[in-house]
Amino acid sequence: MATIDVGGSVIGYAVDGPDDGIPLLLFHGTTMNRMAWDMVRPAMKGPYRFVMVEFPGSGESAMPAGPLTVAGLAADGLAVMDSLGIGRFHVAGYSLGAVVALGVAAIAPDRVVSVTSLCGWAVTDARMKFTFDLWKRLIAADPELFMRYAVADGFTMNTIAALGPMLGDVISVGAASLAPGSVAHLELDELVDMSDQLVDITSPALIIGGIEDRWVDISHSRLLAKGIRGAHLEELPAGHLVIQELPAEIARLIDAHVAGATRA
Repeated sequence: MATIDVGGSVIGYAVDGPDDGIPLLLFHGTTMNRMAWDMVRPAMKGPYRFVMVEFPGSGESAMPAGPLTVAGLAADGLAVMDSLGIGRFHVAGYSLGAVVALGVAAIAPDRVVSVTSLCGWAVTDARMKFTFDLWKRLIAADPELFMRYAVADGFTMNTIAALGPMLGDVISVGAASLAPGSVAHLELDELVDMSDQLVDITSPALIIGGIEDRWVDISHSRLLAKGIRGAHLEELPAGHLVIQELPAEIARLIDAHVAGATRA
């Protein structure tokens, strides 16, 4: 684990893999930290040089001094890559991290070889705003109560059934690991509107959505695929927590996407 100073703020990140591996910048989702991709990365073929950046208020990153923006989080990621001497790279993100990954691709098209959006969106709709406000209220009232809701709404019925007696542990561990900066993440979630930036994304784009996603409806992934020139859409039989439900399938899709973009 390492940190850098970006404009007076401490940003945490971790690097895993050989120095000559394929550089892949990874962004996590709301309430999470760099470990969000820990179920996906071992299933990827590589060799990759994974760079996992943490949002303000997550992991080793300092709490935000003010409101977060997509542009600001994208700039943090680029600053980390600069500090590592990495010029061109692939980028992928999950949920809010997907929005930020798309933001990186939009503002630095000359550096992004490929971009992957997992459960991302371009514009927060009314139902999402209501949901994110509910998240804030539940977290403030009782983190464990929030996690019970997250399990019920984030996983598919089959996953909940498969977890069975492990659900209690999933809830307690999840509640204990909620990022201190979760409210700041959620306040940004409520305001996302990058519809005008989609035309600036020229790197090969892979858009992955969950058909049973109750938080970011699959229609948002479909709109991203239509709005980004040449984007490829994959719809998986999962909820928003697809990163935990189908990590091997996500790894397979990103492997193929990165390989294709690298050859191009």
